[in-house]
Amino acid sequence: MADAQRAGRAAFLDRFGVSRETEERLDRYVALLTEWQSRINLIAPATLSVVWERHIADSLQLEQFLPPFQRCADLGSGGGLPGLVIAIQRPGAHVDLVESNGKKAAFLRTVMRELGLSGAVHAERIEAVGPVLSSADVVTARALASLSELLAMVEPHVKPEAKCFFAKGETHGEEIEAASALWRFEMVKHDSILKDGSVVLELGAIERR
Repeated sequence: MADAQRAGRAAFLDRFGVSRETEERLDRYVALLTEWQSRINLIAPATLSVVWERHIADSLQLEQFLPPFQRCADLGSGGGLPGLVIAIQRPGAHVDLVESNGKKAAFLRTVMRELGLSGAVHAERIEAVGPVLSSADVVTARALASLSELLAMVEPHVKPEAKCFFAKGETHGEEIEAASALWRFEMVKHDSILKDGSVVLELGAIERR
């Protein structure tokens, strides 16, 4: 696995130009993720050997679509993807990680402390963190819920000018169609540079029909 991770890391660094400080923090994050994965299920076990290609690159791609912001709320952070990668890449911004699982939240706190990242971990359900959402300039989520469900989570709380960035796979067209029956929203579709058919949806002006 170590060899596979090294190869993935090299391919990642060839594709994405990151600073030396970001590179060092990503290395430490992956080391902590690998260590903790032996005790709790942070990511799908089969993807640990390809963590750089499957998770770090995908999260950094989402980050590159984000506008400048002061506060980001990452929903269902799990193992910190994309939230911790965003915090690593944007050290001057505050990133709130929302993760109701106590063990995963403990991992997120450990990484934030050891890497000196700015933000907070909220070990609560998304429905209980309205003030976090209402203060966010951007909201992110990856592999969390359907688009309709995500809109229902954020709409009661986000400020009108906030933007939501949700990573979606090949069925995103069906999700957009289903959500459009219940919601009005402005949308920009960013095609993935990593996987054909995958996208990052940028959403704003969300309201119920």
